[in-house]
Amino acid sequence: MESPFVVQIFDKAFKWLGNLADPIRLDLTPQFNAVGTGEIEVSASDEMLPFMLAKGARCRITYKGGHEMSGPLRHPTGKVAEFGTVIFQVEDDYRLLPNTLGWVAPDKNLSPVSMSDTAQSNIYFNSGATVTLSKAHYYLTGGDSAEGAIKDLISVNMIERLGRPVTVAPNQFRIPFPYASDDILPVRMAPLDEALAGLLLETGLGLSLQHDGVSPTITAEVWEPTTWPLDLTVDSGVVLDGDWSQQYPTATRMIIGGPGENVARAFWEVRDATGIEDEYGDIIEVFRDATGSTLNWPDTLADQYRIAKYYLLRDEVSTADKNAFRIYLNAAGAKGLSDGAPTAGLSLSLSETPQFQYAPGGFRRGDHISVMANGVRFTDQILAVNLTWNKTTGATATPQVGDRTDDPDVLFARAISQLAAAQRRLSTSR
Repeated sequence: MESPFVVQIFDKAFKWLGNLADPIRLDLTPQFNAVGTGEIEVSASDEMLPFMLAKGARCRITYKGGHEMSGPLRHPTGKVAEFGTVIFQVEDDYRLLPNTLGWVAPDKNLSPVSMSDTAQSNIYFNSGATVTLSKAHYYLTGGDSAEGAIKDLISVNMIERLGRPVTVAPNQFRIPFPYASDDILPVRMAPLDEALAGLLLETGLGLSLQHDGVSPTITAEVWEPTTWPLDLTVDSGVVLDGDWSQQYPTATRMIIGGPGENVARAFWEVRDATGIEDEYGDIIEVFRDATGSTLNWPDTLADQYRIAKYYLLRDEVSTADKNAFRIYLNAAGAKGLSDGAPTAGLSLSLSETPQFQYAPGGFRRGDHISVMANGVRFTDQILAVNLTWNKTTGATATPQVGDRTDDPDVLFARAISQLAAAQRRLSTSR
């Protein structure tokens, strides 16, 4: 059975070594704005196996001619017995984002080498006087567009600071930068995928890191997903089978606990502005801790007046510092509302017909599609797709539309991920 997959093998310097002609099994899950993963199983006698076992070996996988995944081959396992198989884990090149930290000052030293070296601190010395930076814990972006901010952050940390083999595609100025006033992204030593998550979610942009199979580099590119006007149905023959799920909102108002101790603590409210409370006839208040922002008090203000809950009311505090604090609190609230927003998701088995295919020219990850199921119209994104191949059953493509909520493993993994991210934000805010 002919496979629609092409698996290219490269060494760590991106030199092409050959194609994997006879894989036993492929199981890939490329994702939208997340790290795709997969498995490749080959025979222990496969002529490409020695190249695949070399440290730093890479692969590039296409499906029906379209790029699906590129990245390193990792963690091989196999049988000792003769005529066994070897299984490799594949991680998409998007992995560079969670594996790269966003430094406060990417062009400066990690630790100061002199008393005048600001390094990564939010404090610097000016003629012997201690001065507090007004935008501590933030990396200043160009602010010309959301795409420009994304690519700038990648450039200064991946290329200029670490010298990774990455090329950033030219800025096409897609989507205006959505944050007013200070044009900032909170990044203080956060992994780049976390630092960019809010911006990508708010703008709807897609971000990819891909090896094209020719150049000795990984290209970072931004694009706008497509919205398809037609509804997919079982009656049309496109949807063969599937499951759907809905989760109603779990938060409509976020109460943000900011800096300050006891009676001095600053609180802030962020309400949903999309009409969810009227739609569901419900109000759900959720508290979220957000103490990572540094309050930059003027040196002239006595300590007894430095009370966090009055920070936004103090005439002595600059407008820029107040704006930065508001942005921080609103961002924390927006993230909480996003986590608690209603979701709907589908897991579909789709027919591979000339009229509908998951392939170049057809539906792709990130695209918005609509599906009619039991009279309910779901409109959401293809967030991931499970692509499989084996010699017995051939190839299957199962897109994941929307944010499935009925899978305990997914919920558990998401909870762990969110807990880890919260712990990182807490530890880097000190």
